[in-house]
Amino acid sequence: MSSLTDIAAGGAPRPVSHVERLGKEFPRAQPALGYGLTETNAVGCSNFWGNYAAKPDSTGRAQAPFVELAILGAGDAHLPPFERGEIAIRSAANIKCYWENPEATAAAFTSDGYVRTGDIGYLDDDGYLFIVDRKKDIIIRGGENIACAEVEAEIYACPAVAEASVFGMPDDRLGEVPVAVIYRHEGSDLTDEELRAFLEPRISMFKIPARFIFADQPLPKLGTGKIDRVAIKAQYRH
Repeated sequence: MSSLTDIAAGGAPRPVSHVERLGKEFPRAQPALGYGLTETNAVGCSNFWGNYAAKPDSTGRAQAPFVELAILGAGDAHLPPFERGEIAIRSAANIKCYWENPEATAAAFTSDGYVRTGDIGYLDDDGYLFIVDRKKDIIIRGGENIACAEVEAEIYACPAVAEASVFGMPDDRLGEVPVAVIYRHEGSDLTDEELRAFLEPRISMFKIPARFIFADQPLPKLGTGKIDRVAIKAQYRH
């Protein structure tokens, strides 16, 4: 492994703890992350080398002048830094339309040519993009919005956690509550109480999962290596 010089990823964000571990385990390698969509021909943002180490929870910047990013608010207004909204991408690499599907095309594009990604995020003052969650992966608990990805990131910060997936479960009083399925590192005996105590100073109380389920086996994966959220929900939702 001593000849390894670069470690690149795409398709899903790495937890911050993984980025930090890469730096320790492969001090000579230079990690990188890319973000894009099929509709943008994989063009979007990139975060690499020292910048990735400095902002490990960011998917990087758009490469101006070739790529433009916007965070969309009400009426597709472009939001200022640190305000959350739907991420949109504009570049010459964007598709022109969906084949023989004008309705889908109209829904995917803004009037000024940006492709809606379906992801929620914000930009910082340096133009770095931070993805919070998918629009459909937002849990509404008693009127409070909870981003699954945010909760998962804080769970991954616990050294005993190997894999985690957070999803919403129906609740008679609150409408929906977050539930976390956890696969612990081998040899760990992490408990519900210990994980809850770990999370309490890190995120708001309403974001802490109402229930932790500890799996005996690694979480199911898709062919891309991503955790299969659909399979996990089907297995554990009830």
